[in-house]
Amino acid sequence: MNETMGIKAEMDKWKATVLFWSITLAFASIWLVLPSLFHFAYKVDTIELQGIAKEWVWSTPKHPMMSAWILEICNILTHRAFAAPFIASALCSILMLYSVWQVARNVLPEKTALIGTFAMLPYVPLTLKSYLYNPNTALMVFWTLAIFTFYFAFQTNKKRWWIAAGLALGLGLHAKYTIVLLAVALLFYSVWFSRFRRYWKESGPWLTTSIAFAVFFPHLIWLYRMGSLLTISYTQDALEARPILGSGWDHLICPMVFALGNFSFLIISPILLLVPTLGLHWKRQAPANETERETLNYLLCCTGIPFLSLALASGIKELVRTTYGFPLWFFLGVYLLLQFQRRDSDLSFARSMRWTFLAVSILVVVFIVQTIYGPHITGKPSHFHYPMRELGAECDRIWDDRFATPCQYVAGDSYLHGGFVAHAMRDRPSFHFYYFGGIQSPDAIPMGEWSTDDDVNQKGGIVLWEVNDHTVPDWVHRRFPKAEVLPEILELPYKTGAKIPPLRIGIAIVPPTENL
Repeated sequence: MNETMGIKAEMDKWKATVLFWSITLAFASIWLVLPSLFHFAYKVDTIELQGIAKEWVWSTPKHPMMSAWILEICNILTHRAFAAPFIASALCSILMLYSVWQVARNVLPEKTALIGTFAMLPYVPLTLKSYLYNPNTALMVFWTLAIFTFYFAFQTNKKRWWIAAGLALGLGLHAKYTIVLLAVALLFYSVWFSRFRRYWKESGPWLTTSIAFAVFFPHLIWLYRMGSLLTISYTQDALEARPILGSGWDHLICPMVFALGNFSFLIISPILLLVPTLGLHWKRQAPANETERETLNYLLCCTGIPFLSLALASGIKELVRTTYGFPLWFFLGVYLLLQFQRRDSDLSFARSMRWTFLAVSILVVVFIVQTIYGPHITGKPSHFHYPMRELGAECDRIWDDRFATPCQYVAGDSYLHGGFVAHAMRDRPSFHFYYFGGIQSPDAIPMGEWSTDDDVNQKGGIVLWEVNDHTVPDWVHRRFPKAEVLPEILELPYKTGAKIPPLRIGIAIVPPTENL
């Protein structure tokens, strides 16, 4: 009889695995296909990364470059397919859901673990914001991977998990510095509870620390070589660009706004989606065993400490966006299922899956309607309606009519014009631009080490700006004295049926020195 029960349990686990991968891959495919079909360009964060990705730099003053490396790998594997950023986002979504599922099934029955995992499917970063591939995407995937690997390192004290945890944390530091908040939470957890505090007498935590440091060490070399000045300058300018809070009430209101903003993204996913399992009147339950107790404490630490840190920071200065809380909540469904009494039944599982399917379907409709009809309502196009390919083809034509050599640089008055053209042109020239106020700002911080104004003046390139009147911006000739301003103004319609004035772009050509 025990053998029969064992086979049944094994089959249940196998079926849960098949169900997880079937739903997860189908879900990721949907949110890969949707922007590929309905978008014609990228959001500003994504086009910024496209401009950086081809340069293969260790960092910029703004962020470390893990997100750009992942994107460029997808560009190479897909031969620069338009869908490359959406593929990167889909892969990240799969890894995030896998991390949640692995933790959930270690402490919950298989079906309940699937409920806790799939309750996060409608979560905004995985759906309506999934097309926005940026450094936060890479941060979220390594954040969840770190929680997953550290969880099993603490549970098993096996070296392979300590090694995996070190890799996740080290690579996460290459994604975004804010993962340090999670590292602080993990350190607190490891020293607060006596069972885990003993691990510091063994090799595991030290192995994790050494690996994380070794993985992040090249970035530290870059910071040392740059004297940390660029990163510090960027941070100072970013802080100065944000208003200092005024009255004493602002120091209370801003953390509340941050908290409520995060809560608003969680109302549907996972809170409403857990109603079939937890009911309408949630009742707390005592942990059934030590593993449940430790898992609750662990997830509370990994979420609570970073959340409180971000909320307090928003009370000091208005610099914490609600979206900074996105990485914190992926394990919330698992936590709630452990914290409250639940109905572990086939009926609640079926209802939860139906509710999840309905919520995702509604978000698909919202995405399509928003993309197609948004400009009709607002009277303004979104970034993904930008005529990226058409403008790139026009710039290829203009350059090819004058020179036989490939265009080396594109400079623009914003990420949009220069970034879109640099990515869309045939030879994919380098994107030359500056932070804060665009290229026209005399005190701006350069994007990276791959280009300077002197490089553009020597090797040549295309300079673009949006035309609001017939004057040429003063920064064009100040930065590029040899620039030839073309008399023609490119007028291109946005990729939408709404009645919106066309995009008007002015162009100047900086000839390469060998052509003079």
